[in-house]
Amino acid sequence: MKIRANHLTGLRIILLPLPYFLVYGDIRAKIAALVAFTLLGFTDYLDGLLARRDGSTPLGKLLDPVADKIFIAVTLIPLVDLGILPLWIVWPIFLREFLVTEFRRFCTASKKQLRVTELAKIKTTLQMIGAGLIFMTDMFPDKTVLIAFLSGALLATLFLATALYWRDGHLSTRMQTALILLVFGLTVGLLLRPPHIIITYGLVMLGITLVSGSQYLIIGLPECLRQGLPALGRLIASLMLPLLSLALMPSAPKELSSLVVLIVALEFGSQGLDMWAMQEKEIDISWIKRRILVPVALLSLVLGCVFYGFESAVPAFLWITTGLCICYTVANIWIYWRAACRTHHLVREQGMRR
Repeated sequence: MKIRANHLTGLRIILLPLPYFLVYGDIRAKIAALVAFTLLGFTDYLDGLLARRDGSTPLGKLLDPVADKIFIAVTLIPLVDLGILPLWIVWPIFLREFLVTEFRRFCTASKKQLRVTELAKIKTTLQMIGAGLIFMTDMFPDKTVLIAFLSGALLATLFLATALYWRDGHLSTRMQTALILLVFGLTVGLLLRPPHIIITYGLVMLGITLVSGSQYLIIGLPECLRQGLPALGRLIASLMLPLLSLALMPSAPKELSSLVVLIVALEFGSQGLDMWAMQEKEIDISWIKRRILVPVALLSLVLGCVFYGFESAVPAFLWITTGLCICYTVANIWIYWRAACRTHHLVREQGMRR
């Protein structure tokens, strides 16, 4: 059987829970989690190579960005839950991710093109590396492993950059960016203490994420406002459940943090499927989220606070929201599966006629 890009993307999504749960173990489990995250992150590079070799597919275009965002959710949210990284750094990163997808929907609906910048292309890779460095710094506070890793990475990148410059006479923007960030990361690791290193890496990761989304904000927000209140309501509905759940995570019992990860992951998947449904002119069920799911979830939180208190309301809200998100995602998958079967049937009929 020939391995294709979609196989690696699907494998990455399926295996992500493994390192997620290892993060909460002892030091050996955490090292295993770091190794697993690294290997799964490398599959993002490999499936890109395979997609360029074999050609991309509609499923691949849907799965790959969703898998990348789920990867970021599974890596960053535990950093908050474990007290390694503050929520005020991580929350805006997810705000950017959800906003950009919705702005893409608005621009696609009005047939406006959003040019993907070079920084946006490498943003996910930088987030993955940043999360890994933060986790490494927390695991080995004497900085020996961090400095050794960054020194080795910088040396290898310098050799590669020299070879590429010798061959091409210039360095690509990505290579220049990699060299600058590695030098910066190593300098920070040498000069600062571990808590300050973690905050600095987190701020750099946040800054790159926000800057990479600025173009979408400049073009997408006016387009959203131009389309009126329904578009604004859809935007708020798409942000409400995952971002509110993430904001409430510090107030929830520790064992329920996995529900927040699941909610965010499901919402990333649902956004991708909603985008696909709009592009393919399939059934759009996003109104269900806007008119039913979000009001029900918010009502459960408000009533829970009134009758049982905030501490009891938050866990109930997370459980109810998880159930609602699962139902919505299942409905979206069913629509996609039905469309895929219909397309397969049409292709088969055309083949038989020939």
